[in-house]
Amino acid sequence: MQYNIHKSGRSAVWLAHQHGGLGVGGSSPLAPTLKDSAVVVPAFNEELNIKPLIKRILRIVPKDNLLVINDCSTDKTEQIVKGMEVKIIDNAYAHGKGNAIKTGLSYAMHEKFKYIIIMDADLQHPPEYLTQIAAKLENGADIVIGSRWLELKNMPSDRYISNRLTSFFVSMLLCRRIEDTQSGFRGYNSGILSNISLTTSHFETETELLIKAILRKPDLIIDYVHIPAIYHDTDFSKIKRTTDTLRFIKMYFTLLWKKN
Repeated sequence: MQYNIHKSGRSAVWLAHQHGGLGVGGSSPLAPTLKDSAVVVPAFNEELNIKPLIKRILRIVPKDNLLVINDCSTDKTEQIVKGMEVKIIDNAYAHGKGNAIKTGLSYAMHEKFKYIIIMDADLQHPPEYLTQIAAKLENGADIVIGSRWLELKNMPSDRYISNRLTSFFVSMLLCRRIEDTQSGFRGYNSGILSNISLTTSHFETETELLIKAILRKPDLIIDYVHIPAIYHDTDFSKIKRTTDTLRFIKMYFTLLWKKN
């Protein structure tokens, strides 16, 4: 499986290796804790947000540690990222956020990053919290979730209800309390990702990875960095409420059946 990675206006080819599944089967003086961390940003039609986001990330993260996965955007997202000379993988087709995440995880593991942080491209996740997430990973956490749990009241009502319900059911399945299972701002110790096979491709993929990692290692250390719940006036959700809810339900009960 090949991906075209562009940087500094020149094209290079990266050969993705399999890492037990995962869907395919320089340091900064400002934030030294991020020298071992890859920051992966899945992006689909984010021309309004991607440039200011990258600028803020690069104040904290070495440029070679940042990777944008362009999920076949139809706007100017791709051109903007390439113009900023940041690593980018262009998907030939819009495969879904989950597939973009799997691509990013696979690349980061191939490049032997010790930690991998995933964040959305819509500026709802303040990049300034990257350092705190990386610090918790370095202090022994296996997974760190950027949790909006303390600010759920600031969410739109439908997202509040969805977040509370999914977090409740995931916590029930895993027999441990999990905050904010819908957060797209997460850090992983890459050592826990080997031999986890992900079968989903959309917004449920992050939850599938969380569940499978804990079922595989019940004593997995999960920590949290509490982040603000940010919603912009121009926001529109890329989540298809009915379709993605059904996908979550299917994924959840499939894993529940396998667990039992």
